[in-house]
Amino acid sequence: MDNTIENKRGTYVVRDKRGTYMGGYSEKLGKSNAVAWATECAKQSRGVLYYRKSPEEPEEEVATFLDYGRKSKQKHDKPKPKPKAA
Repeated sequence: MDNTIENKRGTYVVRDKRGTYMGGYSEKLGKSNAVAWATECAKQSRGVLYYRKSPEEPEEEVATFLDYGRKSKQKHDKPKPKPKAA
């Protein structure tokens, strides 16, 4: 296999809030597919999406989904009752 720069492709890595590895998606899938699958994995695991250009390079944070799907803790005002017709 040829390891020239042109053939090297990056990887999207998903980790949970503790930093545990959840999944990795290579750009060999196609960049848009790799991003889509990694994003979905990060959303489902409420994790952080990283990109690594090569195995020797450090991971760079792309997006975080730690609070994805959680309801906000803001208090909602109850609707006022309608006045009764006389």
